[in-house]
Amino acid sequence: MKLFEPIKIGKVSVKNRIVMAPMTNHFADKGFVTERMVSFYEARARGGSGLITIEDAIVDYPIGNNTANPLAIDHEKYIPMLKKLSSTIKSHGCVPMVQLSHAGRRAGRVNPDTGCIETTQHRLPVAPSALAHPFPGHVVPRVLRVEEIEAITEKFVQGARRAVEAGFDIVGLHCAHMYLIGQFLSPWANKRMDDYGGTLENRMRFIINIIRRIKREIGEDFPLVCRMNGAEPEGGNTLREIQDIAVKLQSAGINALHVSVGFGPVLWEKGFMPAEAPIGMPEGCIVNLAENIKRVVTIPVITVNKIRHVDFAENILQRKRADMIALGRALLADPMWPYKAMNNKAAEIRPCVSCCQGCVKNIETGNPISCLANPLVGREYEIMLDRVPPDSVKKILVIGGGPAGLMTAIIAAKRGHKVSIWEKENRLGGEMHLAMMPPRKQEFRELMEYLIFRVNSLGIEVKLNTLAGARTVGHFDADAVVVAIGSETMMPTIAGIENSNVISAIKAFEDEANVGAKVVIIGGGLIGLEAAESFSQKGKAITIVEIKEDVGSNMPMLVKIPLLITLQERGVNILTGSSVRKIDLTGVEVEHGGTVKFLDCETVIIASGGKSNHSLEEQIRSAGKNVYSVGSSNLLGDMLAALHNGFHLGAQL
Repeated sequence: MKLFEPIKIGKVSVKNRIVMAPMTNHFADKGFVTERMVSFYEARARGGSGLITIEDAIVDYPIGNNTANPLAIDHEKYIPMLKKLSSTIKSHGCVPMVQLSHAGRRAGRVNPDTGCIETTQHRLPVAPSALAHPFPGHVVPRVLRVEEIEAITEKFVQGARRAVEAGFDIVGLHCAHMYLIGQFLSPWANKRMDDYGGTLENRMRFIINIIRRIKREIGEDFPLVCRMNGAEPEGGNTLREIQDIAVKLQSAGINALHVSVGFGPVLWEKGFMPAEAPIGMPEGCIVNLAENIKRVVTIPVITVNKIRHVDFAENILQRKRADMIALGRALLADPMWPYKAMNNKAAEIRPCVSCCQGCVKNIETGNPISCLANPLVGREYEIMLDRVPPDSVKKILVIGGGPAGLMTAIIAAKRGHKVSIWEKENRLGGEMHLAMMPPRKQEFRELMEYLIFRVNSLGIEVKLNTLAGARTVGHFDADAVVVAIGSETMMPTIAGIENSNVISAIKAFEDEANVGAKVVIIGGGLIGLEAAESFSQKGKAITIVEIKEDVGSNMPMLVKIPLLITLQERGVNILTGSSVRKIDLTGVEVEHGGTVKFLDCETVIIASGGKSNHSLEEQIRSAGKNVYSVGSSNLLGDMLAALHNGFHLGAQL
């Protein structure tokens, strides 16, 4: 396979064409590498990637911070732990690279809860021009003076020197995603009229000076990689200018170009692709941008963004659309992706479904990243799935074949326990079948199929069409019983809720034929928005009623914004800050700001969450069994919570 052919970046040989893309993870501690971070990257190096790109290392901490808890490289004190990280990566035959960065105006986001710019520790961000980053909450930055630009240039140089001293074989420069270097490059953000603005030559002066001075400091032959935008919105660089930038970067001594895109999800409104394409977007949706750059340069070109499947990645290389494949979220979901691909085990790769629920959402909220599909992300250093001794093997019965039950069974069986699953329906998957009903969520099918594949490959006994009760479970020889039966729809207390025209979102998806032409959806969370998307696609007139002042409050912005744009384009009416007074057979009476209005409809869909049912658990416990509860039957929440709960219970049994 082309994927596993070696390649050179400057003087450095890389064993294959697979790159781990740089991803913020929030595992640093006040700028320092932590043991948690070392273990996280080691898992990806062990998995067979050729080149590991460490997340942004800030060259001017904290004014250049991209998040509230980034990695730093602006002081000698950071070198020892950076050295431990690079040597750990090298021990697995992998090339370590660190990406130097300064966020510029992107650092200036105000925390709505505190009113402070916590990212920069309350300092005003800096930028080439007095233009705020176009994302909610960002402030207008302070314009950099020429002497300050020169000082920041030197900070990049010293950051590169420290990277070399810390043992990194390649140094990266973050010129994409509208960080500081990208802000200088783009006329969209750079309105200066001096030597650092105006013409393309002037806009490139900052990055060219950085490259030249780094090479003088660490050696002309030391490999440098630039991450650059392959497209910009209206008012930014044109394709021709972007290609010119690539050519000039190569001439300045850059040894490879990593072509990305994105300035933030707000630009969805202009039809612009984000840096992390969410669920529903096509695989490899920006490969064409790398292809545009490859036409004009001779150095290796790296492509990125939602590349998930081995065959797809191989096809990109075979068609010479790019020279290397950067995997980001795919390596969160399965660090062993390269190893499995190389050993013809692609079917065993745990799939990323591009949900952004554990990675992007946690970055947005300032929390350490996780992964819906892989509960071990960020916990590689503390959780060991050791096999149990033969004399400790248990017989475990899992009641319910939904996501939590499947994950519990898989992890318990992997550790050596003898596991059986009872499922009342004629198929495994449970609520995952509901999760993949909305139009843009078909990727969840891959995760469900993977879990079922693992159940079968581990030899777990499965009994379908089997209803569990206290008597049947009592007669089953089990050391532990896990109840994973999911939740029931929580019907709100509203006059008329029992009417025949009122159904739950689950019933609506299961029986679409009985959903009328005019629909009111009560609840503007994830389920309500997805129901609106699904039924508006079928031509139905939809109104969403949400008591909060916003809809989709717990959704990642990258998922929420395109979904809201779709609903707007289809004419879906969204009423926020509104309460339902009563329901009758002809519609719904709602109140907003003291005004009451009546919404005509044929069907009312309740999308207000679920409630736990512990009756089966209590009955089984009364029969003398050792009982555990997992998933929605224990903790109401999303699929991430269900899968993670199942994983941790399976690891404890």
